[in-house]
Amino acid sequence: MLEIIKRLSSRPILFGEMLLASLFGNLLALVSPIFVILVLNRYIAHGVDTTLATLAIGTVIAIILEYIFRRVRYRFAEVLNENIDKQQDISTFDAAKNSKVFPFSQIPSESVRDIIASTDSIRQVYSPSNICLLLDVPFAVIFLSTLYFLNPILCYITLVFVTVVSLGVLSGILSLRIPTQNMRQASGLRAQVIDVSVSSPDTIRAFDRSNFLETRWSTATNSIHTLSRYIWDRQNRIQSAIRGATALLTVIIISVGALLVVDGELDVGAMIGANILAARALMPIVGLSQQVDGWVRAGQARRSLADFIQIPRERISGTAINKYSGNIEVRNMTFTYPNLSSILIDEINFSVNAGEVLCISGRNGSGKTTLAKLLTGLLDPSRGQILAGGIDLQQIAPDWWRKQFMYLPQEPYFMNGSIRENFNAFNPDLTAQEIRKLLVDVGLESLADESPGGLDQPVGKAGTNFSLGVRRRLALARALSHDGPLAILDEPTEGIDAIGASYVYKIMNEMVRNGKTVIACSHDREIIRGAHLFLDLNERPRPVIKDINKDDTS
Repeated sequence: MLEIIKRLSSRPILFGEMLLASLFGNLLALVSPIFVILVLNRYIAHGVDTTLATLAIGTVIAIILEYIFRRVRYRFAEVLNENIDKQQDISTFDAAKNSKVFPFSQIPSESVRDIIASTDSIRQVYSPSNICLLLDVPFAVIFLSTLYFLNPILCYITLVFVTVVSLGVLSGILSLRIPTQNMRQASGLRAQVIDVSVSSPDTIRAFDRSNFLETRWSTATNSIHTLSRYIWDRQNRIQSAIRGATALLTVIIISVGALLVVDGELDVGAMIGANILAARALMPIVGLSQQVDGWVRAGQARRSLADFIQIPRERISGTAINKYSGNIEVRNMTFTYPNLSSILIDEINFSVNAGEVLCISGRNGSGKTTLAKLLTGLLDPSRGQILAGGIDLQQIAPDWWRKQFMYLPQEPYFMNGSIRENFNAFNPDLTAQEIRKLLVDVGLESLADESPGGLDQPVGKAGTNFSLGVRRRLALARALSHDGPLAILDEPTEGIDAIGASYVYKIMNEMVRNGKTVIACSHDREIIRGAHLFLDLNERPRPVIKDINKDDTS
């Protein structure tokens, strides 16, 4: 509810228009109970047909006008939500697209999917209809005031019920916050088990971990069932209590009204009208109570989404170099992940010129992939500098910099689409002929010429339709579509057979002949032998770059 109030306050003029429409709509809603009172007290008593006709026509006009005002208010609420929801969607996608690599990579993928999907639940709960319901709540005073003029006792009775029901709705929201949060966590755990079971069935069975997953699944499922029963029970109690309170209010209003009629303090028309007024005063609160679970879920989703949107963004400003040849220099660079105390990369220094090959080696976990990401600008050094063309990478516009290099990650991404779609997603201007040429360069022309479907054959989720070696070469072909004076290759021959590796060597040699700078993270002896410079991250106390040609000469 606070979120709706926040949304309304963000557009004060629109809020004022909605309040005005609510005022007229609720004032016009008084006509129906007044019609009942006048018909019972005047027409039945005197039997004047013209009076009945006049009252009926006036009431019909009032109902039509009430409908118009409520539709206008609903349209205002749509306009309010449209802008906010659109901005929310933009901010969510911007966070997913432009967040810094490290904090974003620490969020589990299933959590990111849940957070993004939660925008729909937020949109549903904070809908125009619910906004209109909330706006009707303060105007219950109109019906209570009218009821007061009919009979103060009946007004006080209705006021007590309105207060009790309102407190019941609020307590219901508060009581479901923790159970709903726990159920989301349990659902996330169960989804994780399913994801592991589907994505790695061979590993699970090979290591006989089915029982372990079954235990986790059973625990999560039991928690969900227990929490679901509790939440549903609470919801049912709240709904039943409110329906009971509404029915009880009718009984009390009619009973007390009847006593007042007998005592001559109230007439029959006023008694019936009072019952209608009491129901109208309670109606918006009853409507809001039906969304108790939704309010709780939306509140939690909104908080998660707010935290997600606050993830630090990548820098977007900077300068561009008029002419960049591909040279890159690292000065006293140190890198430590924020959640780790140990230094991963400690004061590294090296310089690579155009037309040279730098091979970076080291054991798993030594920082090869991290260093590659630092050179691409995906990560920022903790200390020190990375210079491109003599300019600190922190001062260079990221968009410009990413056009200057070709990057082959250690674990390339493939979307669940065709070969053509996976290439065009990275370079939309590629034609079928150009894609085939790239496949030929890596020895995969058979994918275009001989395979069923050709370029339109599916790659599968994460490239699972192909072997590891084919995936690596396919990723290399796609990376080659992004031209630039610098190439950064992370384990380019990993998982590739000798024939496939020969294509990689050929491509690297051609890059050097064309004057490109090549930085390869690799254990491949052929790549090490063909390199001009060598950096071993296993070297202690600090790695020092070596000129292979000079070392050979000496």
